[in-house]
Formats: sequence, structure tokens, C-alpha cells
Amino acid sequence: RRLGDNGRSPELDKEVREFWHGASALPDSPAKIHVTEEAAAVIRSLGDPPLAGQSESAEHYFEAVYQRSVALASALAAAAEMVGDDDDDDPSN
Repeated sequence: RRLGDNGRSPELDKEVREFWHGASALPDSPAKIHVTEEAAAVIRSLGDPPLAGQSESAEHYFEAVYQRSVALASALAAAAEMVGDDDDDDPSN
């Protein structure tokens, strides 16, 4: 038996290769992101949390979670050099 012969048919090898490597080239890189300064704006637009008697303290903790999420996402985006600014919206650049 040869070293590279794994007993699979060439057709199966092709399917395995396409599964792991994809049939096409990688897509274009995504657009740059803008870091929000108002992390809870969308959630807040839904209204108060439905927690009787606890909505103020819940809002405080939810806000902390949203701020932390934005901070972590921003750090990941910065590490990948994907944080944009207002100049990135200008199509003439």
C-alpha cells in the first residue's frame, strides 16, 4: 500500500476537499464597522423590562452587559483592523 493511498475513491477525495476548502474563492472582506456610543438604544426602544418591581435595577445591569458587549466586539474589530470612521462612508475614497 502506498503512503498517500487512504483507500478512498478520487470522487470522495474531491468531495472531502471541497467540504474543507470550499468550492470557490474566499469572499471579499466585509465593510468596516462603526462602534456605537449608545449600546442599549435598540433594546431600550422595546420598552421597560417586564420584571415587576425590578425594572430599574435590571436596566442598570442590562446596560452594563450591553456596554461590555460593545467593548469586546470593538476590541475584536480593532484587532482585525475593521473599525471604520466617517471617512469610510465616502465612496470617493
